[in-house]
Amino acid sequence: MVDPLDALRLPASPVAPDPAFRDRLRARLEAALAPDPDDLPPIQLRPQEDTVSDTATTTAAALTPYLSVADAAAALDWYRDVLGALETSRFVGDDGRVGHAEVVIGGSRLMLADEYPEVDVHGPGHYGGTPVSLHLDVVDVDHTYRLAVEHGAASEREPSDQFHGNRNAIVRDPWGHRWMLTQPISAERATAAADADPGDFGDVREYQVSGRPPVEPGYLTMATRDLDRARAFFGALFAWQVEPGNVEGGGHVANTRFPMGFMATDDATPGGAVTVYFRVDDIEAYATRVEELGGQVLARSEYPSGGNAECVDDQGFRFDLFRPAPGY
Repeated sequence: MVDPLDALRLPASPVAPDPAFRDRLRARLEAALAPDPDDLPPIQLRPQEDTVSDTATTTAAALTPYLSVADAAAALDWYRDVLGALETSRFVGDDGRVGHAEVVIGGSRLMLADEYPEVDVHGPGHYGGTPVSLHLDVVDVDHTYRLAVEHGAASEREPSDQFHGNRNAIVRDPWGHRWMLTQPISAERATAAADADPGDFGDVREYQVSGRPPVEPGYLTMATRDLDRARAFFGALFAWQVEPGNVEGGGHVANTRFPMGFMATDDATPGGAVTVYFRVDDIEAYATRVEELGGQVLARSEYPSGGNAECVDDQGFRFDLFRPAPGY
């Protein structure tokens, strides 16, 4: 049925807004949305001399390297197999290139992506090398160095003890990034290295070698009466992936940055018992020191994952010393 009013309807055509109406509407919106000055907190003015320190305290504390590589998918596999990297995210574009990926190596985060020449993002090969070196603390320099070379890395310096208290090696991965692998050594070995080869630093015996760095926790286990229930509960709660451990009744959380696990026991208390494992470079040296300080070494063990010493301090606090085996 035809609408008789169609004959009276004018064609619709766009009309520019009235500038006066636009300005009035804008003023009304600004007046309605602007905060009341009486409700704003007072502005705190800082002395000029505090500018630098104030900036330092508000800056993020984490610095994360971001690598550009020619084949990010292959690089992710390489960093996993050689450096023990744990992949936490990967974004792949329609063209198959990895636009962004993140891994965790030890306690540090590393980001990487494929090359994007169209926006001038290139890997080290484009520039003929890299001026940046990635310093990585490892448990066993010789083991990691051999593994890297076997997987295609170029050797720039074989493992050797250094005067500054570390054993170092340098490799360049297949994508051109330079890795400085290092592990602490004793002051005696550092002194011997300085005597054997002063290097390019003159008489390095004039430098002060501090020896071992402060020891930090390296592992912890949580007691549980039922490992399967703990795996199900914390898997659902925290998305932990609990795999079989090296010890019967144990379970290792495989996808967290801080290494930890569970130990099934009939003596688990309702509140949950935790054992802290302190990662050391020489179990016997630290075990001897425990006893010298009035503590006790309850037992020593060797597992595929490394050596272990169960200890208590002079007030009965229970803790373990452990030294990971190569590859752990």
